[in-house]
Amino acid sequence: MEEHEKLPTEAEQEEIADESKKQKRPSAEIRSEMKKDGCVFLFFDATPAISNKWINEWRAMEKYGFIVTTEGCMLPYKYFWKSFKKGDKIKGHIRSVHFFMNKEPNREAKVNQYGWPCDEQVSHLCHNPDCVNPMHLFIELRWQNLKRNYCGFAGSCDCGMKPSCVRTYTNPETFHQSKTIETDLSKVKVVLADLLKVHPFKVRPMTYYDVEDQKATARNTRKKREKKHREQSVKKQKKLASKQEVQ
Repeated sequence: MEEHEKLPTEAEQEEIADESKKQKRPSAEIRSEMKKDGCVFLFFDATPAISNKWINEWRAMEKYGFIVTTEGCMLPYKYFWKSFKKGDKIKGHIRSVHFFMNKEPNREAKVNQYGWPCDEQVSHLCHNPDCVNPMHLFIELRWQNLKRNYCGFAGSCDCGMKPSCVRTYTNPETFHQSKTIETDLSKVKVVLADLLKVHPFKVRPMTYYDVEDQKATARNTRKKREKKHREQSVKKQKKLASKQEVQ
């Protein structure tokens, strides 16, 4: 008997439709949301060896700021989260690997002599899939990454992997509910001290993008006003043409 391809459910069809109707939110709106959540604006210098494509990938995410936790995790705008299914195809942790490590994980499916999966993955040493702090990321084989999901049974890192995990495994949802955000700009560099030593960064003032956002908001308001005016003109012309046809 011929096997037919399984059709997507109604819910899956709606999700696909929603995905195709994505609209880009204004940067000012996103930054305003991130500010309310306690973000900081960090700027990292790019090394000459990195391609412009990978630099632009990072900058596109960097401009919205990062939520920094007391454990040193850097969380970008949710659109770039690994756990956000409707987000961007290039997730934040991949952008981080490209920008800071100048590498692309080898995803070619292969196994070793024991049949263990040996394609490369980006491991989160902090066990937070949405973190983009390069000090918390490490490229290793899939089977090695999987071992980290069983870290901390004895209360500390005991998975045997190197480098060691930043903390013991915690369900990502539990982490998001219990995380503590560092909003004091003077303490951000302390929390990210290890990162600062390897990848120097600047902490930009919270008002850094204000002028740019104000101009963008004014442009968007003007465009909406002009669009509304055009729509009203078209509607008026159609109404006039309709009256003429009746006469």
